[in-house]
This record gives sequence, C-alpha cells and structure tokens, in this order.
Amino acid sequence: MSTIYDLLKGYDLRSIGKANEVVKLVTSDPDLFDEVFNGIFHEDKVIRTRCADAVEKVAKQYPKHIQKKKKIILNNLKHFEQKEVRWHIAMMLGYLHLTKEEVEEAAEILFMWLNEEKSVIVKVMCMQTLADLSLEYKAIKKSVYDEIQKQMINGAPAIKARGKKLLKNYK
Repeated sequence: MSTIYDLLKGYDLRSIGKANEVVKLVTSDPDLFDEVFNGIFHEDKVIRTRCADAVEKVAKQYPKHIQKKKKIILNNLKHFEQKEVRWHIAMMLGYLHLTKEEVEEAAEILFMWLNEEKSVIVKVMCMQTLADLSLEYKAIKKSVYDEIQKQMINGAPAIKARGKKLLKNYK
C-alpha cells in the first residue's frame, strides 16, 4: 500500500515533486494533514522538504490545521536545520496565533536563522514573518526594523527588495 510519502519521494531538492497534488489531497481529506505534517521530521531530506512545502501551503489556506501543531513546531524550532524546511517553518510561524511568550521564542529563532543561514530564501522568509509578527507584537518592532535595515546593507537583491517593501509598513 502506498503512502503520501510515496508521492513526495525524489532526488531533487529544487523540485516540489507532487507536493501540490498532496495539498489537494489534504484539503479534500483533512485527516491526511497529520501524516504530511509528520513528514517534516522524515529521515529523507527530499520528503521533509516536500512535506514542509505542502504543510505550509495548506496552512496558508487553512490556518486552523497548523494551529493544532503549534506546540510541536515551537518545541522543535531549534531542531529544524535543513534550509528548505526552515523557510517553510518561518512562514508557518506567521500563520499561528501566538502568545507574547511564543512570539518572543519564535522571534529569537527567526533572528538566529536570519543571521546564521546563508540561504537567501530563508532570510527573506524570516524577515517577512518577523515583520508580520512585529505589526501585532509591538515589543519587537524596533529590533525587527533595525535587523531588516542591517540585512539590507550587504544582502542579496532579493533581501534588499523585500526589506524595502517591509520597511514601508514602519512609517
């Protein structure tokens, strides 16, 4: 019997494979969400990546699905090391309803990823989520603003472009 993971197998991390098909399956059968979510912790890095992609896409459409996984995500933030998973987790953090303490915890990790990660996509997603969180949680607004400016100084064109867009919200 085949599993969701069989649809997500592959060799190329740059490809989403059949992740969009999995998104359609999950949106039509929400019971599959748990299996796809658990794939973020799969031993195969391609399956991890594609599960993270699918979960993030479902979460964007149906934030209530990811809300049920909030504690698992927060408890594992320090353990997400793969850049292709990090950028999806960074976005998922923006879809969650977080308490003040949870925002502080998430922001700490996002700042860390922003400064240690070489991936431009991870950096852009962290900047986006930090900016989104800072609009709701004012205590981090100044540090997020300062960090975005810092990232833009020597950042890649995508970082500079996203930073410019995000800083407009701070006026």
